[in-house]
Amino acid sequence: MEFATPEEQGERSTIEYEGWRIEYAVWTSENLPEKDVPVVVAFHGFARPLEDLHSAHLAWPFPHVMVSIHLPHHGGSVPLPGSGENDSIIEPGVFNRILDLIIQREVQNANDRTLLGYSIGGRIGLALAADRPENWYHAIFLAPDGLKQSPFYALTVHTQLGRWAWFWMDRNEKRVWKWSDALLKWGLISKHLHGFIYFHSSSHAMRMMVWHGWRTHRGCWPSHRAIAAALERIPQTSFVFGEYDKIIPTRNASRLRRMTQRSPHISFQTVRSGHNMLKTETMEAVVRCIFGS
Repeated sequence: MEFATPEEQGERSTIEYEGWRIEYAVWTSENLPEKDVPVVVAFHGFARPLEDLHSAHLAWPFPHVMVSIHLPHHGGSVPLPGSGENDSIIEPGVFNRILDLIIQREVQNANDRTLLGYSIGGRIGLALAADRPENWYHAIFLAPDGLKQSPFYALTVHTQLGRWAWFWMDRNEKRVWKWSDALLKWGLISKHLHGFIYFHSSSHAMRMMVWHGWRTHRGCWPSHRAIAAALERIPQTSFVFGEYDKIIPTRNASRLRRMTQRSPHISFQTVRSGHNMLKTETMEAVVRCIFGS
């Protein structure tokens, strides 16, 4: 599903490998070194376009090449015809091999890789890091999903009851909206959750995109133990959360923070922001937070 308007879309490329067509964009800063070119691999949030990461490219403090990846079922990233079901799992190992091919194709003399993941893109990043930590020199996770799994997500994605319930909601969206309005009126759900329900159930196409997107990424949810072990092998890791984020609050990282408290190369910080950390002014604050002024 496409989330960027034609005016917002920049130049994109695609690569086909192991049953997937993955769409991506490449942005190059000025004054690149002739060799040992730093590469930033970036993953956007759910139901958003890859162009969201352009603010990170512009704010980045060092010369680099940024490869912004469209997650499966976003833009042109889809399973190849005949490769399986639309909700087939994309395994972290497959995704890492696709990244290898993209970097080989697009970046001559590539050297240190930085992994940048925002929201669900952060969860994908955690899975890629857990699968192959030696790939990364620096891992940056902005308000990452994947540190706490909601019961609703687990029920929906992993059970037959959840499948039935999702497709029932797809056929009865007006009832869902009516109940959501009532729950908000009674104070049983927040305005944020109410808006989330409306946005992600706004059309049949959107509801199917949510279903396929959730199902496809169900293999990218590493355990805390696997994450902690991987981060020990990455030279630098930065977690940044929005101080006012009600979607992925800072407390989601409490367990991982305790597990890695003796590792000085792993940092947890906050900026004055809600969940949308990719706005220009917020991204500039994020970069200062990570790299200093």
